[in-house]
Amino acid sequence: MKGNEMAKYAKLDPIYPMYDSEKVKLYVGNSLDIVKRLPSNLIQSVITSPTYWGKRQFTNDEAEFGTEKLEDYVKRNVELYVTVLEKLKDDGSLFIIIQDTYMGSGVSRTHHNHWDHNKDPSYKREGIDSSSQGNKTSVTAHHQIIKNKSLSGIPYRIALQLVDKGYIWREQIIWEKPNPMPENVNDRLRQSAELILHFTKSGKYKFHKEFFSVKGQSGKERMENQVLIYPPEPKKGHTATFPSKLVKKLLLGTTDEGDTVFEPFLGSGTMMDLSIEYNRKFIGCDINPNFVEKCISRLKGRLL
Repeated sequence: MKGNEMAKYAKLDPIYPMYDSEKVKLYVGNSLDIVKRLPSNLIQSVITSPTYWGKRQFTNDEAEFGTEKLEDYVKRNVELYVTVLEKLKDDGSLFIIIQDTYMGSGVSRTHHNHWDHNKDPSYKREGIDSSSQGNKTSVTAHHQIIKNKSLSGIPYRIALQLVDKGYIWREQIIWEKPNPMPENVNDRLRQSAELILHFTKSGKYKFHKEFFSVKGQSGKERMENQVLIYPPEPKKGHTATFPSKLVKKLLLGTTDEGDTVFEPFLGSGTMMDLSIEYNRKFIGCDINPNFVEKCISRLKGRLL
């Protein structure tokens, strides 16, 4: 089924999986619509990264995350993660990998994504990511209150609202990139890190500490520091990918074989591949039918 055909069908019935087996289910559609229909007490872990606000655009669908106003972006993320946390098993974990956005920047790591003029210039973009991105102007995101050159505080806006709703913000892990993309800045340090927000619904949750342990100077095992250093792993046709070694640690550290993992932003399918490799069941969705189609093509011929 071609991407445009998949998208049309998904809008008619977004819960119908484009790929359905005992171990893997893949959907096309709005992640919030799909997670609402998933059974409760099924998902053990969610390790995900939403499309960053002001960084990229992958479709022309208004339901895509990152194409709305700042306040609406935060609200939609909070609504999604509240729904995810409610669906989690009581000992489950949610990891949100996210980077903040400088107001007035709007240029992604590909340097092809500029925001376009609009009646409301605070959110509208035009074009598709990478080589097909519409790059008509260097005028970027603006806000009525937040001044240009200021960080928007997006990860903290999302995290604090989840805390205020009664969920446990267990930790803020810092993913440090040793080889970040260069930036044309002379009055601040270049961005080299992203945040990983770990949330749980209970103070007791599945956690295998051996996957987060290192040998200290004394030779004894101790927990790792909160700064984890891994280079990004860009894939052809998809620049926004997180390193498999990093998410493997999160996956194995909070799940067991046979557990179910959910990824609301399927993207290049890193979580799908790792779940299959380590015998976890996987449910994934994406609003971009092309991403789902590429993942399905990799599954063909495999006994899943």
